[in-house]
Amino acid sequence: MKKIIRILWALFFYVLLFPVSILMIVIGPLMSFTDMLDVYKLGAPRLDLGLSIIAIVGFILFLSMKYSSLNWIYRKFPVLLPFFQMCFLSFIIMQISLMFANLWADDMLIGKTVAMGLTILTIVIGRVFLSYWYYKYPISYKMMR
Repeated sequence: MKKIIRILWALFFYVLLFPVSILMIVIGPLMSFTDMLDVYKLGAPRLDLGLSIIAIVGFILFLSMKYSSLNWIYRKFPVLLPFFQMCFLSFIIMQISLMFANLWADDMLIGKTVAMGLTILTIVIGRVFLSYWYYKYPISYKMMR
């Protein structure tokens, strides 16, 4: 019975949860960037995903890495793990930048110049963090572990 439940959970995970999460993680940064450009071009706010949705997607990604019945894909294709991590962190960075843009366009809490400065600063800090992270722990190191 336990084996059947594991098989059903893995099937549910890899048919429904994982593909949607990966689609959001991979395409999300690109969509957030175009939304951010639209906010500054049109001056109208765009819908950003809340950090709670990003946390749920991150939890699904964590489950796929943690449990051996779910992480077979990373053993088969080891480059996927660093790729998904990089896309996930880029997605968080872009969503925070979009939040700063929406603070200007929607709520008028900050000026446009300050919003653009915070957006650029967030992207630069995020990219510097990613560069440092992959300098300290190269992808080849992660694939050999």
